[in-house]
Amino acid sequence: MDLIEKDVSDRIWGDVADDFVTDFSRRMLASLKRRDQRARGEWYISGLLSVPGRKSMRALASVAAHGAAEQSLHHFISDSSWSWQAVRHTLARHLDRVVLPQAWVLSSMAVPKAGAHSVGVEESFRTEHGRVINSQQAYGVWLANEETSAPVNWGLFLPPGWLDDQERRRRAKIPDEVSGVSPELCAVETLVEIAGPDWGLRRRPAVLDARELDATVLVREFSRRGVPFVMRIGGATRLIGFDPGLPGRGDRLFQAQQLTEWAKRFARPVGWVDPDYSITRSILVSGTRVTLPAIRRPGAPGAPQRALTLVGGWSGGKGQPPELWLSNMVEVPAAALLRMGRLTRRVAKDFTEIGAKVGMRDFEGRNYAGWHRHTTLCSVAHAITVLSAARRQAADNSQGLSA
Repeated sequence: MDLIEKDVSDRIWGDVADDFVTDFSRRMLASLKRRDQRARGEWYISGLLSVPGRKSMRALASVAAHGAAEQSLHHFISDSSWSWQAVRHTLARHLDRVVLPQAWVLSSMAVPKAGAHSVGVEESFRTEHGRVINSQQAYGVWLANEETSAPVNWGLFLPPGWLDDQERRRRAKIPDEVSGVSPELCAVETLVEIAGPDWGLRRRPAVLDARELDATVLVREFSRRGVPFVMRIGGATRLIGFDPGLPGRGDRLFQAQQLTEWAKRFARPVGWVDPDYSITRSILVSGTRVTLPAIRRPGAPGAPQRALTLVGGWSGGKGQPPELWLSNMVEVPAAALLRMGRLTRRVAKDFTEIGAKVGMRDFEGRNYAGWHRHTTLCSVAHAITVLSAARRQAADNSQGLSA
């Protein structure tokens, strides 16, 4: 038997059952037309799950038992013809059925890089590192509820220096149809893409932490596309308040934190599930009606003001600033909006404990298609891990009931 056809089901998966890994991988890769491509896809996913540490191509190739595996996998990821979009569609439809997500969480991912040749890399300030670093900037869309989350789509931000330089575009194999957009538009388009008919998903609200992005742009773009959203904003965001009883309502700008502090007297305690400890905690929540300042261009009428809800949440010690969330779902109670917004914590936890460990940041290739294929197969590996954990928990519960 050719080694390329060798079943990988005898690999060590830790707590993940090998038959589940094999079956799930084959279902997700069914859109790949060639048998050798499907076999390499299984190799790759098995390596992401079983190889410890950094998922270099050499390390991933170790799951195959012959010397040409590294070159074979490199070609499969960077230079092959298979469609990562089709695999993402299959994965998303399956997770939509079994996870029953409450929201689509848009999460930022910075990928530090040592060199200047990985597609999209540039030097920029990263808050999480507290300094300027050389990195790629990506955005992932996760299907999430309070118990679990998994990514289904990815967008890679490409700075002008990559799109305007024809030689860099050629080396990175960036498709001609990929054009320049801002980080905000990259994030929005990555999320809006999964609402398309090819994905077949039930629509959910968008949830994101927008403190490192331009909230005004995001509100405008989501509203223009009819996307309900809950986004975390910074305290200095300028808003107009028009709830009765607020000072100067409707005629001047205030910082979001000011408006929230004025509304704190209406705050009520609300329970939410802390993903770090799987316990319910209490937080004070208030909501107040606001709008963004109208954008007026010379010679054009001002855009109509859109009603928004500003939610404040107080969970820390005395004197700590509140969490601030902005939403266009004005009929939804503030408590429900805050609980939905806190799904970002669920995603952050799952990325740290699962996504990063299956190699989301580890792609060492340099071209555009390779990056997308790698993150797609990492998403499959992530889904295998979370679904396997759910299967084990269901089995344990069943045994407990029958005991």
